[in-house]
Amino acid sequence: MTDPQRDSPKPFHHFLRARFARDHYLGLPLTTGVLAVIATLLLFAQVAYEVNTRGELTRLDQQIADWFNRHAFSPLTEVVLGYTHLHGTIGVLAIGALLLWQMLRRRQWHWAADLLLVLPGGMLFNFGLKHVFARLRPHFDDPILVLHSYSFPSGHTIGATLLYAMLAAWLLNQPALVGAIAARLGTGARGANAAVAGAAVLLVALTALSRVYLGAHFLSDVLGAMLLGTAWFAFWTTALFTSRRHYSARTRSN
Repeated sequence: MTDPQRDSPKPFHHFLRARFARDHYLGLPLTTGVLAVIATLLLFAQVAYEVNTRGELTRLDQQIADWFNRHAFSPLTEVVLGYTHLHGTIGVLAIGALLLWQMLRRRQWHWAADLLLVLPGGMLFNFGLKHVFARLRPHFDDPILVLHSYSFPSGHTIGATLLYAMLAAWLLNQPALVGAIAARLGTGARGANAAVAGAAVLLVALTALSRVYLGAHFLSDVLGAMLLGTAWFAFWTTALFTSRRHYSARTRSN
């Protein structure tokens, strides 16, 4: 004779199954979002610790900064300057405003709220952190750029991270736009999704590289900004859309 309690799944297995359920508001989307926030925050904390204690990473910072300063050349420097200025505060907020207009025009209120919390909110938070760490920028005898604000984390890089994360996430949730991209590329939906995500990562990486090339930031400044921006984006996006799924589930049950 079998024991029903022995044969039934353990509560922990029930909990795990629920966390990876695709059709539950507390399922897979929430799980992946929480894991993304935790992972990126832990990595950011490690980078911040290295910066604060002047650890091994900061010695690598100086070596990389010196290498780029020695090997910078025209006309590449002018191209990099143009690209990096596009991702300053004004440029990022202007592109973000265009994206916000598209969301409002389509009455996508949750996306619009997410963008407002993620982009200007994250940039302001990063500005405050700069004054907490108060790290001086790289110094060279023959600098390309001379900036007097603090260095860690990189404002240009977090702006690009937040902007392109939002843009990619929004695009990937617009079936008509994904279909148009797939048709243009001559591929399926998966190929279009990969292209959007890859383009976002590339644009962020180029922004980070431009800041290091120009001597405006150390490597750890841009790494910290990318990690912090990803955590900030993942936190607000997960929180907002989990609440939306919860509200939808309660509406259906009533």
